[in-house]
Amino acid sequence: MDLVRIIYEKVETLHDYLSAAEAMEILRRYMVMNSFDGALTMLGFIMGSYAAGGRDPHIILSAGISASLAMGLSGFIGALITEKAEREKRVKELEKALFADLRGSYIDKAAKITVISAAIVDALAPAAAALISALPLVFTLYGLISFDLAVAFSITLTLAFIFMLGFYLGKVSGGQPWKYGLYMLTAGFILSLISNSIGFMR
Repeated sequence: MDLVRIIYEKVETLHDYLSAAEAMEILRRYMVMNSFDGALTMLGFIMGSYAAGGRDPHIILSAGISASLAMGLSGFIGALITEKAEREKRVKELEKALFADLRGSYIDKAAKITVISAAIVDALAPAAAALISALPLVFTLYGLISFDLAVAFSITLTLAFIFMLGFYLGKVSGGQPWKYGLYMLTAGFILSLISNSIGFMR
């Protein structure tokens, strides 16, 4: 129970810092945008390989996951540098307005935690989304389902995941979740078709 309490307190403290830095909106954007990218990247590998006659799940998984991890790594570095610059700018502006040195203050700590949190979210979102999309193919490796069925499940799972991202955005916006879900689903489907069409033209 002590461990649970400690974890709860840490999470609550983290939430307080992020709320103070008004970072929740930023993290939400990073999560949705990069999850969308990761899911579409994996879906593109799956559909492209299948359409080209590829039937080796090892190749699809290694290529898709490698690409998603590369996206995650570049996203981590990019978000770390970008958010660091933005947060340092805000802290300096506050220091000028308050005529005070804010180093080590609650505001300074909240800014640093926001930078790290943004980088982590930016890195994990595409990798996690890609793993979700690729999950059925993992079952194929162990002979639990056929490759054709795994591809069908992967496409369905990815599109459902994309729809849920849109649904979540609709909830956040206070609009119509189903409409946002359909927007996101349609965009994902069209982008997948365009990506595979370009692949066939090469």
